[in-house]
Parts: sequence; C-alpha cells; structure tokens
Amino acid sequence: MIEIIAHHAHVFEPESRKDGTVDALKNVMDECGIDKAVCFAPFMGYFHGGAANPNRWLYEQIKNEDRLLGFGTIDFEKDNLAEQTEEIAELGLVGIKLHPAYQRFKIDGDRACEVYKVAEKHGLPISFHTGVHHHRISDYNTLLYDEIVYRFPALKICMEHVGGYSFFKEALAVMTNDREKRVYAGLTSVFDRDMNKFWYLGKENVKELIWMLGIDRCVFGLDFPYNSPALIKEAMTAMRECIEEMGLGEDALAKAFGGNLLRMIGKARG
Repeated sequence: MIEIIAHHAHVFEPESRKDGTVDALKNVMDECGIDKAVCFAPFMGYFHGGAANPNRWLYEQIKNEDRLLGFGTIDFEKDNLAEQTEEIAELGLVGIKLHPAYQRFKIDGDRACEVYKVAEKHGLPISFHTGVHHHRISDYNTLLYDEIVYRFPALKICMEHVGGYSFFKEALAVMTNDREKRVYAGLTSVFDRDMNKFWYLGKENVKELIWMLGIDRCVFGLDFPYNSPALIKEAMTAMRECIEEMGLGEDALAKAFGGNLLRMIGKARG
C-alpha cells in the first residue's frame, strides 16, 4: 500500500464553515484513506480573525499536526506583499495558495511579481486557481502563466484544475513549454462533470495530459470541503483508473498520490 498525500484542502474557522475545520478535514482523510494532506489558509473574505491573520491562524491550527502541511495566502488589499510572503516562510508554511479571480489581481502585474520574487527566494511553490471564475479573464488568462515561468526561473507553480473545462489546452501548452518541469498539474475536482462542471476534464483529458507530459507533474487534490467524501473517493478511483488503463504501475500511483507533491514542496521521499 502506498502512502497517500493529497493536495488542496481548504480549511476554515468554525464560524465560516463547520464542515471545513481542521478536525473535519482529518475525519474526511480517515474516511477516504488519506495519510497526509496540504491545507490552505482561508482567504480574507472567509476569515473572522481568530489570530493576527489567516497565515498565523493556520500555523496555530496545524503546528502539532504531523499529518498536515500548510500553504499560506496573500491579502492583496494590503501593500506589504513582500512582507506577507516573508512571514509565510518564517512560519514554516510550505507554499502559497492564490486565486487571481477571487482575489482580483493581475497574475503578471507588478504587485503579484513582488510575491513571486520572495516566494522564489524561499523555495515556496505557488498553487494558482486556474480556469473561469467570474472575473475579467484578461487578469488571469491561462497563457499568462507562461510569462511567470519565464520571469521567475526557479519558481515552482501548480495549475489547480489545469485550466478547467474552458482552458485545459492552454494550461497544457504552458506545461509543455516548461522544459525545466516546474509547472505541476493540480488534478483537483476534474473528474465530476455535474458538481464541478467548470473544472471538469474527465478521464480522457487526464490521460492525454499524462501521455503528453508523463506522470511526474500530476498532483492529486481534494478540494475539501467543497467535495464530499463520496466525491473524493470517486476522484481517487478515477485517478487510479487513468494510471492503470495507461499500463502504468505502482510507481506512477505513488507519484500522483503524493510523490510529486512532496517534490514540489521540497520534501521528496527519502
């Protein structure tokens, strides 16, 4: 049996979502057979202020949890973007989660680049929400991620949802153009066409991605608490089926279910 380490779990204060607390996440992990997970600090719009900021709150929530690793986030309403990024590194969080559409920032703009510069210095990967999400597309056009890869040659990024239903091919183009293999495919909410139709790729597109790029940049994610345990189990099964149907072995499963994620955050097995 492989150790399963999953990406992309949003966690919240109980005042925001009782089904999204750290304890609720651990219960879902137990139900789904997940050993460890990366959880994201809540964005400011979901944060009630249980600590100085969402990143410090997350640190306090998981500092004694050996099954959980944390990604911080950035408050783009403030001007101290570099300082916020430094704090994420100082707290020992292992990456940054950004949602350009929800947070209303231009992904190749000067302010965002302040964050990327500090993240690159500290080896902090950035997980970006990609795909259509009710904001002007010119701010987060999927092809602009190629510019980030070009301008920050040591920065690792994860394209969550791999562009989604609308921009999968563009995301694949960015990843194909990345010769250094620093862009990862966040396979999160990509198998369910009803609950998550904006992000739906389906097994055939996931297999096309693996055919094009190999398994080494595929990172399985949960989208907790937006996905129920039943949906998470279905997605895990679909991910396994993609790998098995392509004739790949146990090593490929181990990479998709944790090995690639650990490499992305600089904590590779062994």
